Amino acid sequence: MALASRLSRPFAAGTVKRAASAASGTTYKKSIVRFPRTFTTSSRLFTDQATASIPPIAQKSILRRTLGFFSIAFFFTTLGVAVYIPSMVASAKEIAKGPPTDEETLTMYVPADDVEREIEEHIRNHPVAVELRSRPEMSESRPHMKIPFGYKAHNFTGGTLMGPGRVAVPPFAWNEAGGKSMVSISYLGEDLCGHPGIIHGGMLATMLDEGLARCCFAALPNKIGMTANLNINYRAPAPAGSFVVLRAETTKVEGRKAWVKGHIETLVGEGETPVILVEATALFIEPKLAAKMARVYPTHNITWHEGLSRSERNDLRKQKGFTLWFTGLSASGKSTIATAAEQHLLHLGLAAYRLDGDNVRFGLNKDLGFSEKDRNENIRRIGEVAKLFADSSTIALTSFISPYISDRKIARDLHSSDKGDALPFIEVFVDIPVEVAEARDPKGLYKKARAGEIPNFTGISAPYEAPENPEIHIRNDQVTVEEAVAKIMEYLYEHKLIEKSASA
Repeated sequence: MALASRLSRPFAAGTVKRAASAASGTTYKKSIVRFPRTFTTSSRLFTDQATASIPPIAQKSILRRTLGFFSIAFFFTTLGVAVYIPSMVASAKEIAKGPPTDEETLTMYVPADDVEREIEEHIRNHPVAVELRSRPEMSESRPHMKIPFGYKAHNFTGGTLMGPGRVAVPPFAWNEAGGKSMVSISYLGEDLCGHPGIIHGGMLATMLDEGLARCCFAALPNKIGMTANLNINYRAPAPAGSFVVLRAETTKVEGRKAWVKGHIETLVGEGETPVILVEATALFIEPKLAAKMARVYPTHNITWHEGLSRSERNDLRKQKGFTLWFTGLSASGKSTIATAAEQHLLHLGLAAYRLDGDNVRFGLNKDLGFSEKDRNENIRRIGEVAKLFADSSTIALTSFISPYISDRKIARDLHSSDKGDALPFIEVFVDIPVEVAEARDPKGLYKKARAGEIPNFTGISAPYEAPENPEIHIRNDQVTVEEAVAKIMEYLYEHKLIEKSASA
């Protein structure tokens, strides 16, 4: 039965010739003899004796087989590395030099053909894009161009969905400072459909998830968050091969949480009413360990070096560090009250230092102007410096207009900690009607602002967002400087930030 089983399978001509030669005692020669592809036990060429005399096939030694395996593995590994190494090198170079700026992303994309070139020009020169580009509070960029080349193949929106027939060109985006709002324009191709000619609802949901996230990230302490909730309402079919606009607005921020709403609408010409295709609301939460999370562009060669603990510093200096953040209109009296409070604390034998809005612009922030973007950076830097003072067991007093709630929140969040030992941050709202501040006008700034000589002047041509729940609220048109300082000291004693036993 074993022989019959073997003979019922196809045989190579050389094998059959060798078997016949062995049976007859003749010398085997390498010649080709053709036989039918299948044989049975009735074939006269094969007998048990003939097949029994077939010499066994020599087995290679384990060493030779092992060497052969590793040789083949080494060859294909080397080939794979040689193919992949250009993208590895490109990614390494991109990461080493850091992410491109918003301005740089606008010149990085080059259309591959006439179709992409036409789409590119239509978006770039559309009246909606031109209007957004003219608004000083909006920063233009192409976010997907910041993704390193080697990462794009593994990125869903920046790689998988990009290309001909899909998202043909990288979308343009405009972000308002502080994570307040965002607008983007995209082209959606015919290969993104669910029903024929209609963009798949999942594609629109993906766009909203990413767009709403990009809108609010700047309002979170570490500029990163995860989607906790996304609610979507589809309003109208989205035709394939069309241009769309995504609009998003951050509606609320609390600590590590940000709530955002937005929608996608058709891109239409001047005077036409866009059709809202889909609406969404979302909640994004920054992870507790966001500051330690790996980023697309990691920071190289920088390590945080631990030193004395905060409690050890407090014990050695015999005081606690914290920040008194004075905010209010120009000429509200912030600097006057902060200076008086600093002097009082120093007379008590406590280490204190005041950071003044004008003074820091002579050095630390001399490269910044007064646009909303520069104001945001001005406050961020001061928040970092105040945090360092407070962490050194020094009382930091800052007197800045700091007109935006989101910026003051960033300064407050900088004083927070994942370890539960946040540095105290006391917001002091020096409140005064703009009419009273303008009547004082010791520097003549309000007069110049009214004359149009100073653009973006808080209270006149730029907004001031009053604190909603400041720790200390001072109506400076109703109290004296001494009374204001007394109110501050009362708060510090009540919350045990300084001891009443402190004396000069």
